[in-house]
Amino acid sequence: MKILKFTGLILIGFLSACETTRFVSVPVEYSARAFFRPDSTSILLINQYDLSQAKNYNKRQLGVIRSGVISSFKYAQTQLLTLSNVKVINLVDTATLAVNQDSVKDLASKYHADYVLALQHFNAGIDFSSMDYSTVSYNSNVDVNYKIFANGGVIYKKLDGSVNQALPDLPNLGFFGNLIVTPGIGGNRKSIVSLAEQATKVALQDYLPYTITHTRPIYNDDWLQPAIQQIYTGNFDKADTLLKPFLKDPNAKTVSKAAYMLAIVYESEGDVSLAIDMAQQSINKFNNYYAEAILNDLKTE
Repeated sequence: MKILKFTGLILIGFLSACETTRFVSVPVEYSARAFFRPDSTSILLINQYDLSQAKNYNKRQLGVIRSGVISSFKYAQTQLLTLSNVKVINLVDTATLAVNQDSVKDLASKYHADYVLALQHFNAGIDFSSMDYSTVSYNSNVDVNYKIFANGGVIYKKLDGSVNQALPDLPNLGFFGNLIVTPGIGGNRKSIVSLAEQATKVALQDYLPYTITHTRPIYNDDWLQPAIQQIYTGNFDKADTLLKPFLKDPNAKTVSKAAYMLAIVYESEGDVSLAIDMAQQSINKFNNYYAEAILNDLKTE
């Protein structure tokens, strides 16, 4: 991963009084790592994902999945067209999302396409994140799986993208109450559609210069407040200095939280290696979803 520059840390807001989780947004720009033909390039966009075989969704959820798939195709086309000398031939029927049954070889020949980009699979869900005495946290997630074929369909490369995003906290209503009000994808269309675009961006990241933005939840302990203020103002050197002493604290949870916050600092500065080290140290001291999420993102970008 080649990071061009950090584009700035943005505070995206405070939740309501009963929703105590705070977040920061970390946008970072990346350069392309692979290139199409230097002259004109023709890319054929097709659907090979059979939505009718998605048995784990009800009617309302299928509608959200359909919106996510359509957004993925539209985003892929839009982004590919930003590249120089690239032409996109879109064969996707967004009204039916019918599966293209023709062979890639025949399609490439028929449309004189240099590449064929085919969606293989799409998945979305809402997962439990964490819980305390007053709130319950969830994350929405989307996975997209494409294949890009070249040389008339003779060779191909898998292009996979996975992203997740924290949802606003819900009140902790107890075991049975939480089961009743558990959020689902049917009620989170906006989040799933947005994540579908982000996941597609990740899938195509080898070919596109792009900016990816992670919404990172942060710990809100009193002893972290000076460092948090420095993070919000973009003074990462000062935040680093304030957080490092807590790595030697005898309390494992304190060390874990400090290491996670340092992972955010280093990610914001574009130092992926150090961010990974801190996220792993956070997990080693006290296993937590926050550190697991940032570690998974950093290892796959």
